[in-house]
Amino acid sequence: MKRFFTLIITGILFIALSSFLRLLQTGVTVSVDMPDVIQAGTEITINVTINKGKLSGYGRFRQDLPAGFTAVSVNPANADFSFEEQTVRLMWIRMPNTDEINLSYKIIANERLTGSIDLDCQFSWIENNEPKSTRMQPRMLAINASPNVPADRRIDVNEYAKVASIEAAAAGSGQTVALRQQPTWLEEERVFLVTLLINKDAARRYAKIEETVPVGYTATGVDVKGGIFSFRNQIAQVIWEDLPTESFFTVTYMLIPQDGVTVNPAAMNISGEFTYMISDRTFTSATIQRRESLIGLSREHLNNILLNLDSPIAIQPALIAETTNTASSTAAPAATPPATATTPPRTTPNTTALATTTRRLSPGNTAHVLPFEPGVRYRVQIAAATQREVNIQEYFRRFRLEHTVLYEEHEGWLKYLVGSFVEYSDARDLRVYLHNTTTLKDAFVAAYNDSRRITVQEALMASNQRWVR
Repeated sequence: MKRFFTLIITGILFIALSSFLRLLQTGVTVSVDMPDVIQAGTEITINVTINKGKLSGYGRFRQDLPAGFTAVSVNPANADFSFEEQTVRLMWIRMPNTDEINLSYKIIANERLTGSIDLDCQFSWIENNEPKSTRMQPRMLAINASPNVPADRRIDVNEYAKVASIEAAAAGSGQTVALRQQPTWLEEERVFLVTLLINKDAARRYAKIEETVPVGYTATGVDVKGGIFSFRNQIAQVIWEDLPTESFFTVTYMLIPQDGVTVNPAAMNISGEFTYMISDRTFTSATIQRRESLIGLSREHLNNILLNLDSPIAIQPALIAETTNTASSTAAPAATPPATATTPPRTTPNTTALATTTRRLSPGNTAHVLPFEPGVRYRVQIAAATQREVNIQEYFRRFRLEHTVLYEEHEGWLKYLVGSFVEYSDARDLRVYLHNTTTLKDAFVAAYNDSRRITVQEALMASNQRWVR
């Protein structure tokens, strides 16, 4: 009998020890204190406790919210708080010294919501140079309908994104538009002045004008209202991260004929399109050319023009090529048949983008040439551009990088990069991680389209994403 009790006690001790060891192995826990119900149109506070023990250094908390919810910081616990693309993020370069982190934020439900959602969260950290993470079990949050919203105006939370996008597009159709004044030939200056009027309506952020101009002309920006102007391959482009605050505004640029070009003002032909975002969806409409002056218009005069356009404004969701390496985009219903893409997705390498000259490469570096990848990609450039080649394997070994370093020659400069991401936020997170865990302090995000280097703003527009700090 004594032996029997000894075995039982030993078994109990073994189970307790195993549980303790499992606790030591998992270590980090996340718990959330929140109500089970929220009324549409109101807010609740979410309190999070992260039991991290003696961990220090980089840490990140993340919670995804469905469309119709927003979040604001209450107590970020010394973290960098952000709410972008329906994601709550709190990021620490160096976590607090306490064993526990207590943070809080509020989430606000749109007044039209009904239904219920499952909320979970994730905490990530670096331990012994290894990325680790843990998740909380999902918690159900019921959404009680607002008594101030009629039943026919209420939207189930799972349908909110689609319904809001359709309603925003309907509200914007016929109003969000780009008009072009007939290009004006300035004889004395020997240039064409091109004036565009943008009526932005519901558009607020991430907009782009592209104008295809005739061969033999170059374009230069004159007044682009805070946008970024570029001219490449006969396309004049203006990109805005934030549109001007005015409800409508004009943009001007010049077309300069090259030597030997015969100028015929009556035959000047420009085609263009305006790409913009409403409710996180991207739309494109053709630029419409008008004969009357578009400078100094009153709101009333502009409304009369919009009501009497020669042709309807065709608005469709922007066409985004779907490949195995790019995120797919679900198109919102359009009032008119979808337009045909003018430029098909490239299926062969862009030889111009891959013009890395092997004369610079030492034998050890040839395996590190930046490969061709279709679609929009985000990478992290880890060193300032230089004209001096280094031995990649030897030079970057001292930084203890965990990523393969790649190499490209761009406009005569040598650039070294790591990572390849479809999502901008992932590249941003890698940049932050490198800042926190290595001595590389000048790393930054670079963008590519079909392996051709472009600006991050262009990539965000093309991939229908938002910039994240």
